[in-house]
Amino acid sequence: MKDGSTNWQSIGLGIVALGVIGVVLVFLFGELRQAPWQFLTILIALFGGLITFAGNLNIQIRNEQKEKKVEVYERVIQFLFEIIFSQKAEQVKKPENEVADFFIEVTPKLVLWASDDVLNCFINFRQTAFKIEEGNSNSKELILIFGKLLLAIRKDFGHQNNRLKELSILGVFVTDIENLSE
Repeated sequence: MKDGSTNWQSIGLGIVALGVIGVVLVFLFGELRQAPWQFLTILIALFGGLITFAGNLNIQIRNEQKEKKVEVYERVIQFLFEIIFSQKAEQVKKPENEVADFFIEVTPKLVLWASDDVLNCFINFRQTAFKIEEGNSNSKELILIFGKLLLAIRKDFGHQNNRLKELSILGVFVTDIENLSE
């Protein structure tokens, strides 16, 4: 979830905090030579305030991004589900131009809103899909990558995924999941 601007914000916040702490130290050691406990109390309060501020900032950023992520992730899951499982449901395969339009539409949104793990899984999915078209990969591999993508999306929303693996989450979609691992 962290990007370059967030890192610069953190660095800037750290520099400001160090400056404030330096000023407080100079002032307190100059004025409070006989009362170091007062200095420690102020220092602890200052650190507590900075930690709280940084935590609230991260929560605010995450909450502002959540709505967009939900929208993009739902679109991705729905469309990829239709692509992957259309053969199982004996549906007509999606036309290539529709698939290309989907990737053109959703890729910039994923670059903006997806976590690093989700974006890496999506890139892997897309590359594997193109390998299948060229005959260099199989659809089982693509379905397993879809499972990894689903787990990454869940992780981005805060789920732990402790007892979930690719095959178990794909069991929601695939009835004969044990045949997929063969």
